[in-house]
Formats: sequence, C-alpha cells, structure tokens
Amino acid sequence: MGKALSYSIRHDNAGGLKLLRQTEGKIEERGVSDAEGIYKVAQVYAVLGDKVSALHMLRHAIGGGFFCYPYFVRDPLLQNLHDEPEFQTLMKQALHRHEQFKTAFF
Repeated sequence: MGKALSYSIRHDNAGGLKLLRQTEGKIEERGVSDAEGIYKVAQVYAVLGDKVSALHMLRHAIGGGFFCYPYFVRDPLLQNLHDEPEFQTLMKQALHRHEQFKTAFF
C-alpha cells in the first residue's frame, strides 16, 4: 500500500492503480480473507481516485468482518467516497454490524 501511495505523491496515479490491481488480483487468486488488509486496499484505491474499485474492496472488507463504522466515517482517506450512494449503503451495513457486535459483547 505504501508503494502505491508513493505513486500518488509523485502524481502518477496510473502507476499506483496498476500496482493495486496486481495486489487485488493476488488477493482474489490466493483467497486472502484478511478483511482489515482488504480495507487498506480500499483506502488506497480511494486516494488514487478509483471510486469503483475502492467501493468494491470496502464492500469486501465489511462482508469479511471488518466493520469499524466509527473509523470508516472519519477516515480521511475515504473522504472522496462520502458523496457516493453506494458508500452510504455500505456505511448503513457497517453501522448495523457494529451495533450488533456492541450488543453481543458489551
């Protein structure tokens, strides 16, 4: 993720996106289920401006068990997704799962 972000710093989003797509391919190929790691990929996609891929990976992270709603809504790396209808839908899902978790364990 750091290498992909470094492309953004150099104003080479295309290079960063190419690297992320390779990473995403490996995640799918290997069946990676680390939902928090997948969230990190979503963050970098968002920073690099690929909203569709960012939302796809965010959906995958939430479905995989990383649903830290309070963090999601304050995460500056996801800021450019806030106006997307799908982001709002995903946040409702994350909030629901977050509330269920709190009820069960607190």
